[in-house]
Formats: sequence, C-alpha cells, structure tokens
Amino acid sequence: MNIQKYAKEEIALNQIETALTLFFTQGDLFSVVTLAGAAEEILGELLQDQRGNPGLYGLFSPILEILRPSSRKESKNERSLGHETEVYVHMDLYQEALFLLGRAIEDYEALSGKRSVQMLRFDEEVRVKSPQELHRQ
Repeated sequence: MNIQKYAKEEIALNQIETALTLFFTQGDLFSVVTLAGAAEEILGELLQDQRGNPGLYGLFSPILEILRPSSRKESKNERSLGHETEVYVHMDLYQEALFLLGRAIEDYEALSGKRSVQMLRFDEEVRVKSPQELHRQ
C-alpha cells in the first residue's frame, strides 16, 4: 500500500485539465461534466474555507448530486410522464459542460490567481463566441 498526501487544489487542477482535454478533442461530454463538476465542488469548498462564504458554490446543486441515483423508487406515473428520476437526467449536455468548465476555471483562478494554457484557450475559443456560434461547431 502506498498512501500519499495530495493537495486538493492540485486534484481539482488535474480534473479541469483532463476535462478541457476531453472537451477540445471532442471526447465524452458526460466525463467533461463529471470532471468539471467534481473540480468545481472541491474548489468551491476550498474557497468557502478561505473566504468564509460559499460564493457561487452555495447557489447550485452539485452536479454529482444530480447525477447520483436516489434511494427512492419512482412511481409508474413519473415514468410515464417523463419526470426527472434516478434513471434519467434531462439537460443540454454541451451547455452543461460549458457552464461547469467555466465555473471550475473561475474558481481555480479565484483560489490560485492563475490560469493554465488550456484555460486561456477555453476563454479565447469558447467564451467569446455566442451560443448560436457554439452550437454550430
């Protein structure tokens, strides 16, 4: 067994960088959402500890909470009406990826005061475009 100590900020940075690599190579957007969401949660907690307030972190349901199956059973009526259940998630996957990457990047910069080359690329190539331009890609 090789137990080591890892800095949460570094874990989050690695998650963001992996999510950005997947995003730019048109990889699995579910993985982008999960990685960016996990990084944003870690960074949100670190910022809350640092500042004493939750900032954006406290305003939204964590993505992992949304994607995690609940313990309750869905009713037949819910299944037939297409309501959110533990079996399905309704979202615009691309927009969710953009949103969570943006939040994770902002939280990382707020904590560390810097952005990586991939984060700057995201700002230049993605954030400056309109939603209509982004969907055409």
